[in-house]
Amino acid sequence: MDRLDLAAVIVTFNTRDLVLQCLQSVCEDADQTERPYRLIVVDNASTDDTATAIRDAFPQAHLIENSTNVGLARALNQGLAACADARYVLLMNSDIKVLPRTLGPMMDYLDTYPHVAGVSVKLINPDGSPQKFRTSFGVVLFPVRLDRIMPITFFGTTFHMGRRALYDEGRVGPFDEYYFFFNEDLDWSVRAHRKGLVFHYLPNLPVVHYSGKGRAQNRFKLLSELHHMNLYFYAKFYGPLSARIVSLLQTVELMGRLVHLRLAGKHNSPDAVAYRLALEKQRRFIENLR
Repeated sequence: MDRLDLAAVIVTFNTRDLVLQCLQSVCEDADQTERPYRLIVVDNASTDDTATAIRDAFPQAHLIENSTNVGLARALNQGLAACADARYVLLMNSDIKVLPRTLGPMMDYLDTYPHVAGVSVKLINPDGSPQKFRTSFGVVLFPVRLDRIMPITFFGTTFHMGRRALYDEGRVGPFDEYYFFFNEDLDWSVRAHRKGLVFHYLPNLPVVHYSGKGRAQNRFKLLSELHHMNLYFYAKFYGPLSARIVSLLQTVELMGRLVHLRLAGKHNSPDAVAYRLALEKQRRFIENLR
């Protein structure tokens, strides 16, 4: 059996119309490459009939249906486990629309430059204007030129293609499932950088990103979980002291947000409840920090 050239892994939660558009755009472009590929969709317990719609419209897709929302990191690992035979894997948000002649050149680039572990491309808004996006996990002191091929250190999960073997144990490995949403790609990028891996940004291959559409479905969970996940990241890579410093800064931030909501008469709003829960989870994390 011929080896699979590409697997596209998409995680979705209550983004039925967006993920259907995403899948259609992937299929249309991947078909033009004349390379074997596989669609893998991990549905995190959507309640908008996402799974049924995918089965009806894309019966060839490998659909993984979770009974609960397990978060992005675990869902991505489920998708990666379903494509261990792939040469390349494309990790992408469900709110991405692939434009024609994108996937072929990305694979061609990786074919041509075997020392490059993965590639990222330009994100644009639906109106064609460029989006700001992260290319480094470090502090950026000067504006980054995005009009040329260049090395990057941040290899995110919005739309990136890499060599599938990188996610195996013994290489960089899978995503750390402590993270529910956010920081799973930052964590992976730091590990990849410490192993000396090289990633490139390709400026002439834009894809449309309907930014924030998928994230909006997880708002409460994100607001309540993000801050202690930040502490976990800093403790893991930079030690307990850095996590304690970040905790102090985040406490000031969260208290400020709560004061603002109280002044606006929204002290019992879902956001306020989430921020109070974030403070409690952060407190417990620091108490248990060794």
